[in-house]
Amino acid sequence: MVSKLPVTNLIRDGAWSIWTGTNTEWNKKVASLEGRNIYQSAQWADHKSNAGWQTMRFIYARNDSSYDSAITTIAQCLVRSGPLKSFVVWIPGGPLGDLETIGKGFVQAVKQHLGASLIYLRASITLQATSELETKLKLRKWKKAKKVIGAALSMIYLLNTDQQTRVEKCSPNWKRNLKRSAKNVSAPYVWETPNPQEISSAYELMDGYKKIEGLSLQRPVSDLQSVISVFGSQLLLIRIDDLNGDPLAIRGALIFENLAWDFIALTTPAGRKTYASYAVFWYLAQKCFEAGVQQIDLSGIDPEKNKGVYDFKNGTGATPIEYQGEWEISSPSWFRPLASRLVSRRVS
Repeated sequence: MVSKLPVTNLIRDGAWSIWTGTNTEWNKKVASLEGRNIYQSAQWADHKSNAGWQTMRFIYARNDSSYDSAITTIAQCLVRSGPLKSFVVWIPGGPLGDLETIGKGFVQAVKQHLGASLIYLRASITLQATSELETKLKLRKWKKAKKVIGAALSMIYLLNTDQQTRVEKCSPNWKRNLKRSAKNVSAPYVWETPNPQEISSAYELMDGYKKIEGLSLQRPVSDLQSVISVFGSQLLLIRIDDLNGDPLAIRGALIFENLAWDFIALTTPAGRKTYASYAVFWYLAQKCFEAGVQQIDLSGIDPEKNKGVYDFKNGTGATPIEYQGEWEISSPSWFRPLASRLVSRRVS
């Protein structure tokens, strides 16, 4: 359930207003807009509320047509409060729609709704990066975040062809490793009743042997339990086990409409030796294909700091994409640099 915040009546023609519809109606609107993504879904808000975030939703509507068709822009905002009536507003995956509307009027609407003295907003825009969009954001006083929370670079794995065609797009090395993975003593399967403690423990094992500088691969049990509980069947988890029933590799995706986002990916030390990660990825892709999913966002790449993961994703034949990424704005403007440094260290 969306966390409750005090509601101020900001509804007026051709302006930003508070969304008052249901979660189902919100998801329908998200699905209708370019750049739709799991992070603007009602489920993501419910998941993040378990970590202490409050949620508010804004819409921008024109005054020249019926109410529903007049909505051109939406923004699901996650909110945390600080001292002196200060607020941090995080907009993962959004806003969606016409970004020409997210200027001063948007900032003031959010600020007024919260009754804030100081407000800092950061948006992670999952539209393909263009110079035109960058110019729009700069003209509306948004600044490119210097220290980012997530990756702007990702890869899109298309599921618009059958398995044989997709395997032909893989790199020679990836195809070899996929064949090697077939020698595992067990086959990958859908994990119907996932155990968050087991997933967290496997992440801890992986973190211990990978040791990526400046990056922790561990996932708290509480966070995993929240994802499992909130998303239910929208979380598709695949695993492959050793002879003792312990996981060699686990991979999971969050599904929204006909799109999916790579969300859980781990391989134990024993799984690395048997190329188990290739088996679970391939089975996950096939199950997504059977469910009508058109593409999987592989959820971030870093060719320099995490080359192994990049090489794996690149070897699948996925297409690289650069998103517009993280942008920030504040009111008053002097609050932005201070809040930006704090948010970059603490927001997850």
